[in-house]
Amino acid sequence: MKKALPTLFAMLALLGCKDLPENGPTYGKAQIVADETFYPIVDALEKAFEHTYPKASIEVTYLPEVAAFNAFYHDSSAVIICARKLDEKEEAYFKGKNLNPRTAILANDAIALLFNRSLIDTILICEQAIAIIRGDITDWGQLNKTSKTGPIQIVFDNQGSSTLSFLMKQVRTLQPPSNTYALKSTQAVVDYISENENAIGVVGYSWLSDYDDPLCRELRSKCRVASISPCENLAEEGYYQPYASNVLEKAYPFSRQVFAINRETSNGTGTGFAAFMAGEIGQRIISKAGILPAYVVEHNIEIRSEPFKVVE
Repeated sequence: MKKALPTLFAMLALLGCKDLPENGPTYGKAQIVADETFYPIVDALEKAFEHTYPKASIEVTYLPEVAAFNAFYHDSSAVIICARKLDEKEEAYFKGKNLNPRTAILANDAIALLFNRSLIDTILICEQAIAIIRGDITDWGQLNKTSKTGPIQIVFDNQGSSTLSFLMKQVRTLQPPSNTYALKSTQAVVDYISENENAIGVVGYSWLSDYDDPLCRELRSKCRVASISPCENLAEEGYYQPYASNVLEKAYPFSRQVFAINRETSNGTGTGFAAFMAGEIGQRIISKAGILPAYVVEHNIEIRSEPFKVVE
C-alpha cells in the first residue's frame, strides 16, 4: 500500500477565468465503463461522488472484462474501472490515436471460492485450489473430504469475466477445464451454488465484503466462502479468508488490484471521478466496503480519561 493519499485534484489544471466548459471535474456528465465484478464498490463511489457534487452525473455501464475493454477502445467510455493495466499492444493503439491514458490504482480486491452451505469442511490447501482451477482435480473424493464424492463443477460469473482470466493466469494455463461453466452474473453463481452441492463458485469478493449491505448479507447466507492456505508467503501458516487484512499481509493467495484508466483529453467529469475514487473520500468508501484501499486511510481515535457519566 502507498503511504500517503493523493490530493484529490492534484492532477487537475486550473480552469482560469474563461467561460466554463460543458464538463468539468465537479460538474457535467461522464460515461464510464466498469468491470461488473466491481459493481458494489463502483456503485457506492458513484453515489458518493454525485452526492458530493450535485451538478455532476456519472453514467456507469457494467460489463464483463472483455466487453468493457471493447467499449473503452471504441470511444463510448472515457474511463474504465478494471482488474488489469493496458498491455503494450493496447498502449500502442491509444498512442496511435494521440491519446495518453493515465492509470491509477484504486484498491486490492480478491477472488473468492464459494461452496454449498451443506459442506462443513471449507478449507483448501493452495495446491488443491490451483489443481481444481487447472482441472487436475475433478472429483470431491480427490480432496480427501471423506464425507463427499462426485464430480466438481466450477462456475464463473460470465463469459469474458475478469475472474476467469485472472485465475487462468494465476495457475498458468490458457484454457479452463471442461468442467467449467459460465453463468450470467455473480448473483446467478451464488444461486447455483446454493442449489448444487457439487459446485464451486468463483466470484469477485467485493460482492461479499460489505456486511452492512443487505445484498451482501443475502448472498453470504446462501453459500460458504473457502479458506485457503498461502501459496508463496510460507511464513504464514493456516487458512485464510479473502478479508482485506489477509490481502494486505499476502496471506490470502488470490488477490488482484483494481485500476481506473482514464483517456479523457481534458479535465472533464470522468477525470474528476477518477481523482475522487483515488482521493481520501473514495478510499474511505472502499475501506468501509471491506476491500483493501490502495492508499493508507488514517483513522483518528480520541481517547479521554474522564469517567463515563451514569444516567439513571
